Amino acid sequence: MKTAKICWSMGSLLINIVIGIFIYLMVTGPEGLAERFQFINDNWTIYSGHWRAEFLIMILVAIGAVYFALQYKSIGWTIVAIGQFIILWTYPLMLGGYRNTPFELASMANQMAIITFNFGNLMFFTGLFLMYLKSEVLQPWLRKVALICSAILTILFFIIVIDVLEWKDVLMLAPLVNIMYLVNAFYGLKLDADPQFKVVTS
Repeated sequence: MKTAKICWSMGSLLINIVIGIFIYLMVTGPEGLAERFQFINDNWTIYSGHWRAEFLIMILVAIGAVYFALQYKSIGWTIVAIGQFIILWTYPLMLGGYRNTPFELASMANQMAIITFNFGNLMFFTGLFLMYLKSEVLQPWLRKVALICSAILTILFFIIVIDVLEWKDVLMLAPLVNIMYLVNAFYGLKLDADPQFKVVTS
């Protein structure tokens, strides 16, 4: 239990750093796809280092999510874990698909990475909403923050998944993701070893 709490909370804290780096890389790179791929390859050490670090951090979150899904037998935690596993596929696609590959292959890898990232996040935030809806671990005001943020992000990623908007069109809402992960980190530390500790599991 202690290891799972550390993995979940540490991963949730560290991911805020890489989110900031991701936004910086997004706004500083070229607009065109071909130019962006070339820019990524020209700065591969930076991009690959960032993605490898993010991959490892997301693995920490996944470890915690899987443990809590098994421990609490909660549909919310189960959906969180599934979403996190889908998100993890994003990183091999980028690391293996962007490096010195023809434009067509890089574009295909990019589309696959976008789809897995968006669907994974839709599942992840849906699971968080269901989990916080049933849980009484947090103080009421903080639980309301978690519910509002997870609900907004679920709707946002649903809109992105159905291809109405792209993530780059809503980067101004990225702070909601930061808030959500900070709440997740605090929530992980509050969980008790007893599976019945203020957690409704159905």
